[in-house]
Amino acid sequence: MEGVHRRSKTMSILSVNLKHLYQRRGLWLVYAILAVAIFWVFVTPLVRSPEAAKGQYVGPVVVAFLVGLLATLLQIEVLSKPFSYCLPGHRWVLRKYVFGVAVPVSILCSMLFLAYPGLNSWALLVVLCSAFFAQFTFYLAGAVLAESIRGAVVVIGLLPPAVLIAEGFFDLHILLERIIIGGGHLVISVGILSSIAAWLWLGRAGLARKHCSVPWIGFMDIFNKEKLMRYQNARLGTKRGRFRKHPRPWVEKWFLERMERYDYRGPGRFFWGALYCTSALVVSRWQNILLFLPVFAIMFGYVGQAAVFSLIMLPAMLVMGRQPPVYSTMLISGGRRRRYTTTLWLAVTDASLLCMGTLVISGLSILLARFMPAFVLEGKTFSFRPIDPLVAIVPLLFLPFASTMQLVFHRMPFLLFGALMLPVYVAVFLAFGLRERVEHLVNPLSVVSLLVVSWGVFQLVLRRICFKWCLVGKRGAH
Repeated sequence: MEGVHRRSKTMSILSVNLKHLYQRRGLWLVYAILAVAIFWVFVTPLVRSPEAAKGQYVGPVVVAFLVGLLATLLQIEVLSKPFSYCLPGHRWVLRKYVFGVAVPVSILCSMLFLAYPGLNSWALLVVLCSAFFAQFTFYLAGAVLAESIRGAVVVIGLLPPAVLIAEGFFDLHILLERIIIGGGHLVISVGILSSIAAWLWLGRAGLARKHCSVPWIGFMDIFNKEKLMRYQNARLGTKRGRFRKHPRPWVEKWFLERMERYDYRGPGRFFWGALYCTSALVVSRWQNILLFLPVFAIMFGYVGQAAVFSLIMLPAMLVMGRQPPVYSTMLISGGRRRRYTTTLWLAVTDASLLCMGTLVISGLSILLARFMPAFVLEGKTFSFRPIDPLVAIVPLLFLPFASTMQLVFHRMPFLLFGALMLPVYVAVFLAFGLRERVEHLVNPLSVVSLLVVSWGVFQLVLRRICFKWCLVGKRGAH
């Protein structure tokens, strides 16, 4: 007993924090997914015929980035607890933890370059050092991202399509492999400098106080609806949050004028009130929308077909940022039938606005096509191409799907996020894996059929929820 007591007294705070890596059962699923990803990243280049400068050996940098992001998120959760900065020596724990995990992860990920073809002993040693510092740099990038941005856990869901787009359209994996192999001294220098900068950044005096008692969404918190609500309420309690979450006075006045034209219990008043709740903040930032329209036109013009994936994500981002008008814990005048018709008309309004915005972006790209130059990057030419106005049909196809998922999973944000990202993953897989097989299936008949099916399913689910489910409190049927 004395030995156990002595060991417990000498256990450092760093050792206690490392326990999170195996004591939290929710991470076991993450480890299984990472194991599959690591197996795929390492086995794919070894099974195929090894080819130099083809981008087959840079997959581990994505794994290193993801591990750095997840590992740091766990520690930020600890730092965000009240009075956590009062723990002895806790100021240095985050830095020791991040670098303590970074070294073995970088060593493991750099071992893949042992199979790189055409290298002698000295060149192989330089490449291994270059690969180690490349993994180290990407790991630190994930760690700094997790420490700097609230809600960085969302990056995990956006990472797979971003990697596929970067590989399929820009060949960044080939460019990165060439830099690691041919610019070893440069990569090592950048790795050393970034390590020093991250060491100083993670050891600054105000780091612990910056996160203490600050609302934070951790990795496992996305499964907990109550924690997400507490986070949102705490954010709204700050001055900055109140400013961001309050519409402009002229927007309030404009909506109130429309509402006052109808009877207190009339459907028009209920519709304009619901539209105010869901759209007033967006209308208040109309200057930002006008600013981003030409930016999107230029970006989509150079990206080309990848613009379709961004247009698929627009409905997902639209429904993630608001509460469905069907559910309400307040005593309101709208009954079940009125909530059904109002939600349906709101979906039609959103679809019309998204379609109009896409058409404006397409029109701007047509006007800019005469002036935008072409440029060459790593031997690949990027030319500006006008956006086809027919892509405006894409938000119309996926908005009812996103709205349906919002109605079903409105109390389960993690499942909602996964369901909303599913069309993006499917579209990316079809575009890169089965493009030749599915290209001939895209025709007016199939598009119209998808429109009818998606809106029909949304209408049926909405009707079922409005007339059969409990709209206050926990979700469920009568």
